[in-house]
Amino acid sequence: MAWVATCTFREPVKSYYLEAGDLELGVGTAILAETARGLEIGTVKFRPREVPEDKIVPPLRGVARLADARDLLQDIKNREWEIEALAVARARIAAHGLEMKAVKAELLFDRSKLYVFYESEERVDFRELLRDLSGRLNVRLHLQHVGPREAAKVLGGCGPCGQSLCCSTFLKETPGVNLKLAKEQRLSLTPSKISGACGRLMCCLRYEIDFYRDANLRLPKNGSPVDTPEGPGVILDVNVFTEACQVRLGDGRHIEVAGETLRDLREERGVPKGCSSSVSNGGSCGKGAAIAKKLQKTANN
Repeated sequence: MAWVATCTFREPVKSYYLEAGDLELGVGTAILAETARGLEIGTVKFRPREVPEDKIVPPLRGVARLADARDLLQDIKNREWEIEALAVARARIAAHGLEMKAVKAELLFDRSKLYVFYESEERVDFRELLRDLSGRLNVRLHLQHVGPREAAKVLGGCGPCGQSLCCSTFLKETPGVNLKLAKEQRLSLTPSKISGACGRLMCCLRYEIDFYRDANLRLPKNGSPVDTPEGPGVILDVNVFTEACQVRLGDGRHIEVAGETLRDLREERGVPKGCSSSVSNGGSCGKGAAIAKKLQKTANN
């Protein structure tokens, strides 16, 4: 068992195990540690504890020391310099006429290396740009390509819900999302309604899909012919939260069906056979089924 603390750095989504040693590390304590990129300043997310060796991804690095007031001031100055460096990078990209967009700049704590994240539709030859920027900024430079989703993760921000972006706060991996998920949740397919800050489909479409799929299996679909205690009709709308349906009857009336009555309703699949016994007090057969089919055809048109 290793005695480690869980720490985060510039990306709060990612957590790392660091050997704590004899340091007193509390939640939120600022620390300095040598990461795969270099010396970085981070914070303690969980206090030191014993963790099985098989849970740790080697190599196990340790906390170099606690960050003091001078380190925190240096970090603030680094962040300010990053803004200036990003402005220079964008200006030089425009001067070189490259089809790329600088998204964010990140400077290591000891200023040994500057990471510049950029977006581009196609492969870009930035060798001249790299030499130009390295000379102007007087720092080792690393240009890293990111896609639209990664760019939103790097930049951060708020989603349509008003909360911080999932990808930049807690989402470790981007879930697979497609338009079918929006259809299953009966959402508007207007791109602006189902797209996130990255311009792609929102990751949160995946969060509640199991609930909607379960509800869709239990509840009838819009346009389905059903038998109700007041006669045959067609489903106009289904509320998956209240499990209530708006039904249009053959005489033009609209009624709401919910509770036990709704649970008794079943979607008619294919051509109705004989009598339908979908409700406990009797079903519809013959003429009633024909009316239901006619209503369904009208609803589909």
